[in-house]
Amino acid sequence: MKLQRWFASCLALGAMVGMAATAQAVIIPTSFGVGADAEVREEAPTTNRGASNEIASRIIDNFPAGHANDGNDRNSLIYLKFDLTGQGLLNGASTALRMTYRNTNLTPNRIADTATPNPDFRTGMAFFGLHPDHAGNNWTEAGITYLTAPGLNADFNNGTKDLDTVDPDGAGPLVAPLVPLGVELFQPIGTQNHLAVGAEMLFNSAALDSFIGSALSKGKTTVTIVAGIVHDGKIPINDWKNFNYLFNPKEMTTLNLDPSYDANTTDPGNPLGSPWSGASNATNANGFSPFSPQLIIVPEPASLALLGLAMVGLAARRRR
Repeated sequence: MKLQRWFASCLALGAMVGMAATAQAVIIPTSFGVGADAEVREEAPTTNRGASNEIASRIIDNFPAGHANDGNDRNSLIYLKFDLTGQGLLNGASTALRMTYRNTNLTPNRIADTATPNPDFRTGMAFFGLHPDHAGNNWTEAGITYLTAPGLNADFNNGTKDLDTVDPDGAGPLVAPLVPLGVELFQPIGTQNHLAVGAEMLFNSAALDSFIGSALSKGKTTVTIVAGIVHDGKIPINDWKNFNYLFNPKEMTTLNLDPSYDANTTDPGNPLGSPWSGASNATNANGFSPFSPQLIIVPEPASLALLGLAMVGLAARRRR
């Protein structure tokens, strides 16, 4: 298989200092190669949702296992697989994971504590890497369910997290199935009425760099990353519980319309509408889709922040 290596030419204009910078990054979407994206739900443990045009995470834990109402609790996770075929070692490069928002309902009360209020107290997504040597890295989008998802110990108690991050034998040959990679909070709403359809959550951490670097050094051709809402389903902020935080998978070939998005609700003359409203996410002949989950590899660590500012062009290069 030929490697499709995607480069984003990123231009950041610093308004305060008037400086510009450019960087190139390798972008690997879930639509490339054997990549995959799927949601698994604990309350429907044998249901495969790989063909769905949404991926999401939600959690609420009101009732203990065995309670008549435990079936009303919820816990769902996002599984992402990225094809690393032909990718070289990191050699000091940085990594990031990018997901884009699917719906228009990421309003202030779903992101921050608006009851207290405390706008700085926000929820977010927790990320985990499936150990590169784990046999479950061969999961398929058409076959994965909550019961078969690698790295989970299903306890049949809806609403509790079943992520297996425990090393079963300490310094022995066995390894923890899931490696914690960190948390990315949803961006502050500020004067927006909601987070725009097509806008991004961009996650990066030293642990993600280490995880991807380890997989590449072992010669692995895929990596799996698991994402889930960070709170525990018991948090007293009711607007966060049982809310479905939705992102675009590769199957969402046309983004939802978002004509009511307002970037500045304090300006009555501000033009409305997400710049990505109704945008195409179709996969092209080279396996690229612009709004699908993406693993990004950036040559210079300092350039990683540029990815979240402005993407002014996409080009492709093939390496045989």
